[in-house]
Amino acid sequence: MFEQKRAYWRSLDNAAKLFSAASSPKDTRVFRFYCELKEEVKEEILQEALNQTIQKYPVFLSVMRKGLFWHYLEKSELRPVVREEYKEPCSSLYVRDKKTLLFEVTYYKKRINFEVFHALTDGTGAMHFLMELVKDYLQEAHPEEELPELFLDENITGRDMEEDSFSQYYSSDAPRKRESKKPAFQLKGEKLRQEDMSITEVCIPVKEIHARAKAAGVSITVFLTAALIWAIHEEVPQNQAKKPIGLMIPVNLRNYFPSRSMANFFGWIEISCYFSAETTFEDILGSVKEQFAKELSKDVIEAKLNDLVSLEKNPILRLVPLEIKTPFLLAGTTLGGRSITAIYSNVGIIRMPEEYRKYIQRFGLFASTDSLQLCSCSFGDEMVLSFSSKIPNGNIERNFVEKLKKEQVSCEIRENDFPGQKEERKAPAKLFESFTFLCI
Repeated sequence: MFEQKRAYWRSLDNAAKLFSAASSPKDTRVFRFYCELKEEVKEEILQEALNQTIQKYPVFLSVMRKGLFWHYLEKSELRPVVREEYKEPCSSLYVRDKKTLLFEVTYYKKRINFEVFHALTDGTGAMHFLMELVKDYLQEAHPEEELPELFLDENITGRDMEEDSFSQYYSSDAPRKRESKKPAFQLKGEKLRQEDMSITEVCIPVKEIHARAKAAGVSITVFLTAALIWAIHEEVPQNQAKKPIGLMIPVNLRNYFPSRSMANFFGWIEISCYFSAETTFEDILGSVKEQFAKELSKDVIEAKLNDLVSLEKNPILRLVPLEIKTPFLLAGTTLGGRSITAIYSNVGIIRMPEEYRKYIQRFGLFASTDSLQLCSCSFGDEMVLSFSSKIPNGNIERNFVEKLKKEQVSCEIRENDFPGQKEERKAPAKLFESFTFLCI
């Protein structure tokens, strides 16, 4: 049984400190994890399911408050209310100086949406919450079925969920790794507004992408990283061809350090590739594979974690008031982003007990962005690749799909279906209509 007692307030984890300072109307730092069922969602049942789920994850019942030196999370008596989807995806959830929950559950037709401000949790935490919510919903919707519990940790406590694993595994004496990265190609031009952000979803068979990646001697994540780099490169002007394409790849640190935390606990690696007139896709695959092997070693991951947290633990920085600290945090984010062209986040395989599969069509996720981000997850034999973009055209998405097609991977483009968006905002999806039949 989940323990529900917890402190009245708690400090933000290392990543959350940055998200709380860097969120803005241009990039809300909100992401959506959703589950599409094979049946229409009923609001009253979803509300009852949410009431059950939040009892197991009370850590989410927090609001953001501004302290003298850092933001912090405060326990709240607010309770989430289910609504039919009513606004643009990944709209702002954190309103400065206002006590509001940092997540929201909505539904539309057959889809259950879980949107969350990234300062509250990361992709792993959101995935576990949504899986529990879907389980509770289907158990309520089908009481005649003896649907089993999930294989999640039933012994987890409130203290476990609130743990700041960054601080737990930080060592001031351990080696640190800080590298100066070369500036990467940046996606220039006038960006779309947050409410106009385009979302493009591409569904591919897991068996096909796995077979293609295996034939190339790489993992699925490496293969898709290389495909995205290739797709972006095709949009690089000739006068900027000497700059590398740089991708940020978030890394779940729970794979390296034991943690039950529902707070953020992730790092990232940066993959950078140069192109010449003779560069082939196989060259990019080899380079990405080599960089993954190097960057994902335990020693490198640990050194990066220590370097990241050391800034937060700096005694001088800790005593600087938040109002003075925030502009420097934003400046550091901007400088750090010079080596990044786009982001690719793969949360991996979502596993539900076999008894639930007849009710579930797919899972998917996407995130707010100030430029371009690709997120992916798989369920059963389907992998959903979701682009969120502020770039007015859909050229990179088109290049990506065409590259997969050339590599013998079937693609299905899913048309946007978000009631919070106006019809004209769905236009980017139509860019693919003329050649979708070529990919299926």
